[in-house]
Order: sequence, then C-alpha cells, then structure tokens
Amino acid sequence: MDTIPTELLQLGAVAAIFILFIREFFRYLNGKKNGNGNGTSKNILKELQIMNTNHLNEICEKIDEGNTMLITTIHNDNIKIIELLGEIKGKIR
Repeated sequence: MDTIPTELLQLGAVAAIFILFIREFFRYLNGKKNGNGNGTSKNILKELQIMNTNHLNEICEKIDEGNTMLITTIHNDNIKIIELLGEIKGKIR
C-alpha cells in the first residue's frame, strides 16, 4: 500500500488553511467596503438619527410653548395699555 509522504500532508494542510484565510480575508474586506461589518455602524447611525429627531421635536415643542406664552403676554399688555389709554382719555375730557 502506498502512503502519502508526511511533507505532502503538511503542505496540503497549510494550503487548505491558507485558502480559508484568503477567503475570510476577502469576505472581511467586502463587508467593510459595503459598511456591513458586523452591523454596529448601521445601529449607531440609526440611534443617532433617533436621538437627533427626539431633540429636534423637543426643541420645536419648547419654541411653540415660548411663542404661546409670548403671545399671551403681549395680549395682556395690550389690554392694560388700552385700559390706561381709556383712563387718560377720560381724565382729559
């Protein structure tokens, strides 16, 4: 029975490992090129977009509240001015 020399078995094992390494290396490069790595970049981007949207919504709500308070204050001040002008006009006549 013919046996395969030990050197050839070792060489074959090294070649198989090298081929697997090359395949995984190119798979890694392809994933990195597409931005799919392990998905953390997409998850981080998604979370940042959600945070940004939440902050923008909160800012808009605060601006609306401030505008409502400003309108109420201006309206109340205008009523006071009209009352004072009426009193002044009544005292002048």
